[in-house]
Amino acid sequence: MNKYKRIDESVWSEFGKKILSNKGSDEQRFFLQACRNGKDNFLFYLSENLLNSESVITGKNIYFDYRFTEAELRFPPRDTQQIIWDIFSKIPKENMTLCGFWGEIIIAMIKHDCIKPEYLASNLNGVNETGIYMLDNAINSNDNKKIDDCVRRVLRSMGNPAPRGKRIVFNDLYLGKAYWRWYWANKMSNEINLSFEEILDTLDEKGYTEFYEAMSSERGRSYISQTNTLGGLLLFLDENPSTLVKNIRKIIDAISYLSAWKAIELQSPELNKQEIELIASNL
Repeated sequence: MNKYKRIDESVWSEFGKKILSNKGSDEQRFFLQACRNGKDNFLFYLSENLLNSESVITGKNIYFDYRFTEAELRFPPRDTQQIIWDIFSKIPKENMTLCGFWGEIIIAMIKHDCIKPEYLASNLNGVNETGIYMLDNAINSNDNKKIDDCVRRVLRSMGNPAPRGKRIVFNDLYLGKAYWRWYWANKMSNEINLSFEEILDTLDEKGYTEFYEAMSSERGRSYISQTNTLGGLLLFLDENPSTLVKNIRKIIDAISYLSAWKAIELQSPELNKQEIELIASNL
């Protein structure tokens, strides 16, 4: 695997665990205040508490020549997703699974003014909960859970594994989600009779979340990541888009049970589409 600059995985994890060890602590408030105070203060905090010769593994640098708006980082539109993909598509995907790789990317983006540190606290989910608002709300609160929730949001936005483990780079990190959506759309467009754009439409914000929560599940649902199984599901959803909203979780659960005894990952995507149609008709 080609070496790219990244934070050591164990150091990165311990950094997050330490901050999360005591809800509402002075340490958590100090972390949030550093983030609230802007680029120079936040980078100084990281240099004092994380970044040193032992924690950073040297390698190639990745540089973004693009300035994100806060909303754009949280929900990148298609043209911004293209910018993200163009930067990361040539990098071996093994790097893209590393929390420390993404952590270094986010810190570098702050250094080069691609994003502001307060963006990391944003909760722009249909309401105007900007990073500044969320940080001030937590810092000035006596609610330990509210403070801890804000800390977790910042860490997740940096790709730190402490809040949710390694799958954070697939499910919670904004840049990671954009990359992996495009990765799967590119990969599957070469496997089944759907175009890249058609697959990307299915793997929208809602669809991608459902897929990757299943793919990274520890309860056997990871069968969905098999090319033939995922291909069958994408073919079915392309013809039945409303199912994605209504019954996708039930269908994925049923596929997992089916794969345990029928080995549907060995069947063609087209045949698996028929299996899924039968599952859906019985829900």
